[in-house]
Amino acid sequence: MTTPPFAVWYIYTSNGTDGFLLDLIRRPAEAVLRMAVYHAGCSPRLIRQGFPLADLAGIPGELRAALHGIAFDAQSCHSAYDGVRLDGQFALSGRAMRFVPAWASGVFKNVPDFRSYYGTMVRADCESATYADAPLVYSTYSTHALNHLASARWVLMTAPRFSGTDLAFEISATRKFDRWVPAAWVYYAGREFKLNSLSDTLFARVRIRRAGELEGNERVFAASIRARGLDLDIEGRAPADQFLLLDSEGEIKTWTTVFGVCRASIRSGPEKLATERTCLLEIRN
Repeated sequence: MTTPPFAVWYIYTSNGTDGFLLDLIRRPAEAVLRMAVYHAGCSPRLIRQGFPLADLAGIPGELRAALHGIAFDAQSCHSAYDGVRLDGQFALSGRAMRFVPAWASGVFKNVPDFRSYYGTMVRADCESATYADAPLVYSTYSTHALNHLASARWVLMTAPRFSGTDLAFEISATRKFDRWVPAAWVYYAGREFKLNSLSDTLFARVRIRRAGELEGNERVFAASIRARGLDLDIEGRAPADQFLLLDSEGEIKTWTTVFGVCRASIRSGPEKLATERTCLLEIRN
């Protein structure tokens, strides 16, 4: 199979007061380094630099990529690139999610291959911030259908850690025919739930209730998950000024923060669970 012309490797972490999202991107005509940096009390900042495509080393879907002194593997992320100071060691938990089944992304060129791996940033130094025992998500994304990508709309809610519980989740949804087609990964009470967009969620077990709509000075996200052994309602919020414009394709724009606050209600568990300023919330619309 030919190499997808568009691919992304990204790592995000947040300790509640500092956070970063680092992408290495393969496009048809260039390779791109993109880093979003967040600090409490400051406006988020974007670093973006393009390079010749041949300078990017990495196989889409695999956890190893490098571009101009920035390198990822399954245990670390480092940068020797001027303007991006980063030295991090992390531990993946073995929990992972492939949001579209392998057969679907292999057969249909317009179906993206999106995968996430969950773990802990053991220690990292990034710019002026130090991270220790912070939640971490490492994701890869690739597609053959660039025309489809240019017009794609999606929503992403990622909450890798809640205080006092093992709850963690990631919900991804794309906009198809004026409705959200979602998929979800949830870990709770020692059990993994994997609901992908071409099987379980056809039965409306995962629903997007709100997708980053502005409410006053905040963007609001909400979803529900109904599956055997799991009954979960979720709300995510963050100040609008903590969302960074990551990308723009004409009128379609991607807004992202790693300072989201998520609250969850589980019918069979504690009445309310919350996590503070460590969630990734993203809307492309």
